[in-house]
Parts: sequence; structure tokens; C-alpha cells
Amino acid sequence: MSDAEKIEAIAAEYLARRDNSAWTDENQQALDSWLAESTTHRIAYLRLSHVWQRGDRLSALRSPGPQAKQKIGVTRLPHFSMQRVAAGIVVAVVLGAGWFGWYGLNGDSSPSLHYSTAVGARESVALADGSRLILNTDTRLRAAVNKAGRKVWLEQGEAFFEVAHDSSRPFVVFAGDRRITVLGTRFSVRRHGDEVEVVVEEGRVQVAPQLAQTTVTPTVVTRNQKIVSEGGNVLVVLKPAAQIVNELSWRQGKLVFDQMTLAEAAAEFNRYNVKKLVIADSAVAAMRIGGSFDTGNVVGFTKLLQQGFALTVNDNGAEIKISK
Repeated sequence: MSDAEKIEAIAAEYLARRDNSAWTDENQQALDSWLAESTTHRIAYLRLSHVWQRGDRLSALRSPGPQAKQKIGVTRLPHFSMQRVAAGIVVAVVLGAGWFGWYGLNGDSSPSLHYSTAVGARESVALADGSRLILNTDTRLRAAVNKAGRKVWLEQGEAFFEVAHDSSRPFVVFAGDRRITVLGTRFSVRRHGDEVEVVVEEGRVQVAPQLAQTTVTPTVVTRNQKIVSEGGNVLVVLKPAAQIVNELSWRQGKLVFDQMTLAEAAAEFNRYNVKKLVIADSAVAAMRIGGSFDTGNVVGFTKLLQQGFALTVNDNGAEIKISK
């Protein structure tokens, strides 16, 4: 069986299980995690889901017996051993019926909305429930907000969330292997690889693993706290309000450094600029700096390094090297 066929089989299994009344929150979390792993997973699931639902509607217009469903090519399969057959049947229907559009995984036909920013760009987004998002540089996410719930999948980058309060529909952000749940608050989520950072400006959020069987305990993070989590490691830090403001200064297009190493400052600038800063040696990388800078003003930053620290700056067009 090819990788594509395996993915279709898993998608078909999830669809069959979801029709079962025993579908649980843990099942949904496992599905969300699998979908977040790959665009290929999402496309396979969306295609099969649409045709699966379409098959049900067509069946309702015909005889309700099993023969009608066999004509359509969709069947409800109770055992996983039959899921590969289901996948093959449904894929055949997809190929015959064509592509019907990009539908959200929300339990209804509401679309998931996709947002992204280029390197150095920011974007403000208003969601249907009144919540507001600010996407930072090089960020990609999708959002599904409807009667069934409010969910955002952060695929990469960083976003700030100002969530409208709605006790009947918790707002959930999926980032890496973490699930961040809130009712109404202001916080940011940054994802780089498997590491997830959450900074809370106001209110409280719960950060928990997506998979229920993990041994990592859910953590509640409150105002002026930051949590960094990766795998089984979780670190929560209480910060002065001024430091939280500095960490979130990117919303105004600023980078604020407070005795940060030059290596760390260069890494932050590199998030926002195509031309990268390269630190030539460890002694220069360990130097401490402070100040406020525009995210795109690499030239001004390097000039200050020349003037204030007598460092050598070499711009070769592709990158900027900094040395003694």
C-alpha cells in the first residue's frame, strides 16, 4: 500500500468512527492532531468527508436500503479491517465527482478560513465571533468559528489573540502538540518546531497536550506569565508587566531588547527580514545589548553596532556578517 493509500485509509477510518455515537473528545483531539501534521492529511480528510456527506444526501433521495448506498459507492463500515475498502470506494467517487471546494472540519459545511503573512509582514484579522487576531511575521494559521465551536490551528509562526468572551463556546488554539483553551482573554502563541510559547497579557488560559494519554499535566497560565513547552518539558515564568509589553511589542512593529545577547537579538531580527544577520564569533554573540528598534530596520541596527561597540559589519548582499 502506498503512503497516499495509507492516508486515505486513516481518513476513512476517522469518518466511519465519527458516525458512531461513541465519538469522544479524545477521538476529536486525536483527529485534530493527525490533521495538523500535514496538509496532505487535511486534503484527504476533506475530500472524503465531502463525498461521504454527499453520499448520505443522495441516499436519502433514493431507497434507504443498502443497495442504494452501494450504487453511490459509500457504506458505513463498523470494522477497521474494512476501512481500506472504504477508502478505495470513496476515492473512486472523489475522482469521478471532482473537487467540491475546501470545507472546514467543524461538523458542518462552514469553511475553515486560512491566513498567512510573508516575512516581515503583520496582519490583523477579525473573526465572526468578535475575536481579533494579529498575525506576526511568516505565520500561517486557519480558523473555524461557527455554532459548533471556535478553533484555530497555528501551523507556524506567531499570533496574538484577543478573544471575545463566550462561555458556551471555549476558544481553542492548536499549536504543535499543545491545545490552548480560553473563554475570553488576551494572549500570544508562538510556535517554532515542536516548541510552543504562550504569553498571557490578560485573563487566563489552559495549556494542555492534545493527546489525552500523555503524562504531561495541563497548566493554567495567568496574567503576566509565560509558558514554554516542548514534549514533556514545561516551564512557567512570572514576568514584570513591562517585560510582557516588550515581548508583545512586535504588534507595533517594534523589537525591544533588554540586556539580550547579540545572538538572541540577531535571531529576532532574522525572523522579520530576508537578509539575515550572521554573528562571526562566540565573543561577539555573547555581548549584551538593549534598545528599541523597528523590525525591518536592520541597517540602522548594524550602524549602531558599529558606532557603539566598534564592531565590523560586512554586507555582502546576501547576508550581513558582524565581527570584531
